[in-house]
Amino acid sequence: MIDGFFSFQTIIREMNRLGMMVDLSHVSTGTMRDALEVSEAPVIFSHSSAYELCNSSRNVQDDMLQSLARNGGLIMVNFYSRFLSCSENSTVHDAVAHINHIKRVAGIDHVGLGAGYDGINL
Repeated sequence: MIDGFFSFQTIIREMNRLGMMVDLSHVSTGTMRDALEVSEAPVIFSHSSAYELCNSSRNVQDDMLQSLARNGGLIMVNFYSRFLSCSENSTVHDAVAHINHIKRVAGIDHVGLGAGYDGINL
């Protein structure tokens, strides 16, 4: 376990007990790994995308997507260009590529749309 996470094991277990979702969208890869190991309930990435297609630290690597599938959790694809194409601009094709990648790695039951419209340029 990484420093500081040990005390959060209790919080994650209590969130599980209360039926609260654990959202991992803003955490480090180490915290993702630790939370997926501890949580007895499905977790969610409410607005993240696939790291393999855009290497933003906010995106989720394939090994974590596989762990997410084993956990029964869900990743909601973020539409923010910096998380889709790693640039200022992206297209619907970029979003579809992330959906398809996550579907291939984690399975159709573990991918959804998280949008993140507050960060997109129209």
